[in-house]
Amino acid sequence: MYHPRSLVICRSRILITHNHGILNYSLDGEYISRIGKQGKGKLEFNCPWGIAINESNDDIYICDYSNNRIQILSKDFQFKSQFGSFKYPHDVKLSKEYIYVLNNSNPCIHLFNHNYILLKSVISLGQGNQVINPLSFFIDNSNNILIVDYSSNSISILNPELQSIHNIPTAVTVDNPDRVIVVCNHTVNCLQIF
Repeated sequence: MYHPRSLVICRSRILITHNHGILNYSLDGEYISRIGKQGKGKLEFNCPWGIAINESNDDIYICDYSNNRIQILSKDFQFKSQFGSFKYPHDVKLSKEYIYVLNNSNPCIHLFNHNYILLKSVISLGQGNQVINPLSFFIDNSNNILIVDYSSNSISILNPELQSIHNIPTAVTVDNPDRVIVVCNHTVNCLQIF
């Protein structure tokens, strides 16, 4: 495996974006297959990053970073569609209602419906527009968005309307039933539960 970037677990397999393709592994960690190759066409990738699964049909959504698009594959790895003309999409997540795409180079989140129609873009992320280098994000059960900012070593939280709630340093975890537990910088000696 060379330059693994992101992964998702789907039913009986683990899918990992790496180099210019997707690696397919069993849940036991056994290599099954590679999907895609370097290029700009269907099932071709240029530095894929984020990956997500549509739980309703097991479609696979892949951020094709340097091709500036999202590719959608069937659960059998057949090309279905693509959308967007992004500037380096870094991560993708899905809810029942929306598709969220995180851009890295101009930090923003794009919100699409499942027909790939852009509904909203938030260009300035975090309180005081402090998100500098977002790498990934998580959507909790309340549709709050937790954004990991690599450059500032922080987590920013947006509500479902994509408005900033908190900027929180150091670490975060989500506990059932959907509690966000935040561990602050060790110099602050503080634990906050939201």
